[in-house]
Amino acid sequence: MNIRMRIDMLPKKSTRIRKEEIVQAAIQVIGAQGVNSLTIAAIAGRAGMSEANIYRHFGGKQEILSALADFIGTEVMGKAAAIAGGSGPPLEKLRAIFFSHVSLIAELPGIPRFIFSDEVHLGDRELSRVIAQRMAGYVETLAGIIAAGIAEGEIRNSLAPRETALTMLGMIQFTALRWTVAGTSFDIRDEAKKLWDNFMHLIR
Repeated sequence: MNIRMRIDMLPKKSTRIRKEEIVQAAIQVIGAQGVNSLTIAAIAGRAGMSEANIYRHFGGKQEILSALADFIGTEVMGKAAAIAGGSGPPLEKLRAIFFSHVSLIAELPGIPRFIFSDEVHLGDRELSRVIAQRMAGYVETLAGIIAAGIAEGEIRNSLAPRETALTMLGMIQFTALRWTVAGTSFDIRDEAKKLWDNFMHLIR
């Protein structure tokens, strides 16, 4: 059996898997070169597939950016909601969400570079609306956990849940911004641990 026949007999990847690979490749391009360098050719090169194959799954760059927004929403906001709905004390839930978010950023620096880009802030208004909506849901989830922590005596009752949630999110976002501006030159996980310990002293 020749090589060509063996390749043809390999099972084809599903559309879902191909789309996931394309989105992952887009994140990697953004992480390495920024959003302005995101082209179909760059994504194809990173994904190890042809440009024609990219177009079989997405209509163009804008559709890929929308899929990227959905991916971030699922990985960050969706995971936060899952943790919030699980068992355990409120502070443990907050900690799990915080470090899960930071770990994702550490693994995929393209995420903050995308979130802070003009494509989100000044480009496609629908894209920015979706991101803003996801963030609002994230803040609401955090605020709910913080309110529970106040009710259970884990968190100081003088704190406002929503504003405390915004403080926590801002802590993550500003650290991510500093990290990307510094060319990822410091250990973001180590920095996050120090910030979290300080945050605990402030809210208890």
